Amino acid sequence: MTTTVHRLGPDDWRLAREARLASVREGFGADSAFLREEAGLEEAAWRDVLARHVRFAARSDDDPVGTACWRPTGDRDEGQLYGMWVCARARGTGLADTLVDAVVAVAREHGRHRLSLKVEPGNARALAFYRRIGFRQVPAGDGPAALVVMTRDLGPR
Repeated sequence: MTTTVHRLGPDDWRLAREARLASVREGFGADSAFLREEAGLEEAAWRDVLARHVRFAARSDDDPVGTACWRPTGDRDEGQLYGMWVCARARGTGLADTLVDAVVAVAREHGRHRLSLKVEPGNARALAFYRRIGFRQVPAGDGPAALVVMTRDLGPR
C-alpha cells in the first residue's frame, strides 16, 4: 500500500470533504444523521475551514485512508489536534504517526509548544496510541459522556 499525505488548502476542499466523509462514514455509519449533515456542507464551508485550520489527508490508491487536523486554541501556547482518523486497513502501518508528526510540525510553525486532543473514553486503541507517542491524560469534565482530554508537550518555543 503506497500512501501519500497532503497538506490541504482551500482549493483542496474536495479532497478534504472526501476524507472527512470517509471518516464519518466509518465512525458513525452510512445512514447516520451526522454523515448527512457533513455531506450537506457547501463548498464555501469547506473552504472556510481549510483557510482557518490545517488539515492533512492521506490517500492510498486514490482512496482516502487518513486525516488529521490542527487549529489554534485560546491558549497562545497550545494548539489542538482533532479530526484524527486512519481507516481500518491502514491501522498499524505507521500512518497515524506520520499524521501526528505533520500536525506537530504545524503546531511548532505557529509557535505552539503544547498539543491537546480529545478522545472517546471507550476508544482504547486511540488512547494507547496517544500515550505511546507522548500524550498524557489531564483532568476533564464530569459525566458519563465526558471525553478524555490529553496533552503533549512539544518543547520550548
